[in-house]
Amino acid sequence: MLKFDQGSARFNFRSVAVVIHDNHVLLHRAVGDSFWALPGGRVEFFENSDATLNRELLEELGVEIVVKRHLWYVENFFEYSNKQFHEIANYFLAQLSEPNQFPMEEVFCGIEEEVDLEFKWCSLTDLSSIELKPTFLQHGLVNLPMETKFIKVNELNVG
Repeated sequence: MLKFDQGSARFNFRSVAVVIHDNHVLLHRAVGDSFWALPGGRVEFFENSDATLNRELLEELGVEIVVKRHLWYVENFFEYSNKQFHEIANYFLAQLSEPNQFPMEEVFCGIEEEVDLEFKWCSLTDLSSIELKPTFLQHGLVNLPMETKFIKVNELNVG
């Protein structure tokens, strides 16, 4: 996976799935985290960013996806688990092969062995009531761009 650590700083290259079904978006978080994010994962060496999503969603939920189009290229500076992150991420609109196999009204567990993940569908109209990271998604998910947008997020106030 493409991540590099230098002291308490980490560079991360990630792909992210924006999965919307019945006016709900699929979210996930590590068990114990206070915030939600979109599913995805780190890109492997010599793996295309969209292919990362096929691998990651199969590992995390046991389901195949179809990547529709690129939405955002995001450069994000944030802190998580006592590390400062510099993350580059490609966000793709994607569709699950079988979205109805996951319950709409409750949190459900992922199947990945390395990390305890929980997932949920969140109504697009309820996004403002949850802690979602990065924060641009609260507005961005209800106003998907027609072409790729470059987004800069700096929670560290550096640079």
